[in-house]
Amino acid sequence: MTKTILAVWQSEDKGKSETLREFATLLLATYPTHRIIFPITGIIPSAGDFRLVVEINGQIIAVETQGDPKTDLEKRLFDLADNFNCELILCATRTRGETVWAVNEVVNRRGFEPIWTSTYEIRNNSNYTLVNRLKASHILDLLQTLNII
Repeated sequence: MTKTILAVWQSEDKGKSETLREFATLLLATYPTHRIIFPITGIIPSAGDFRLVVEINGQIIAVETQGDPKTDLEKRLFDLADNFNCELILCATRTRGETVWAVNEVVNRRGFEPIWTSTYEIRNNSNYTLVNRLKASHILDLLQTLNII
């Protein structure tokens, strides 16, 4: 099976982590027979960055939301690829610089297929949660349609 990394890239404070939080919640609800690998509790925090690693239908899937510069994203992505043997990694990145390079290193050195996407940008902050949830649903639909999940 081809390994895939899906990067949600956007500038600071544009909903990357929240979109991935919504995705992780939707993923676990969609596949109730999942097996939590990390964290042991399997709890997705309601705020802040997090890492989730699960097994679904024999496939190891990770969500890594800490995509800020100077947070060792490259090291964490290689940890997911090498130590957790993930076939699918979803992560947050900025639009340029070291976080984008980190994803490209995993693509080039570990043979992952990249998918780049961004969050939806809206002016009306009252719909912020709604559009992040919708984007998460679209990501899951994309991955299912491409037979990645």
